[in-house]
Amino acid sequence: MSTLNLAATTLVTLALLLTALSLHVSRLRLRYRQTWGDGGHKDLAAAIRTHGNTLEQSMLFGLLLLAHAQLHSSTPGALAVACAGFVLARLLYCMGALTRRLAWRQAAHAFTLLTQLTATALLAHTAWTA
Repeated sequence: MSTLNLAATTLVTLALLLTALSLHVSRLRLRYRQTWGDGGHKDLAAAIRTHGNTLEQSMLFGLLLLAHAQLHSSTPGALAVACAGFVLARLLYCMGALTRRLAWRQAAHAFTLLTQLTATALLAHTAWTA
């Protein structure tokens, strides 16, 4: 798989995850008739924060992927592992946040940072050795 195809596949997967999280927030807003904020509803607060955190982390990773695709990265295998790890970490984070499992959230956050640092190191290596 080319780096561009890998980036596209990962970005589509993250877009679908973010859309599902956004729909979950909307569903809860309708249920509680809450157009702004969380109204003190813990499940709505968790849904809002889960969507926001996933968006924040996905933006950086997505930019790293697009830079890799532009450089025609010579490390598609390692990048594929980082992409798969990132998506799995975000899914674990969402499950942990929405079910209030702190250990899952913490592990997912650590794994998210590890995959972001891996993608950053691969990009730096590609950019500086090309």
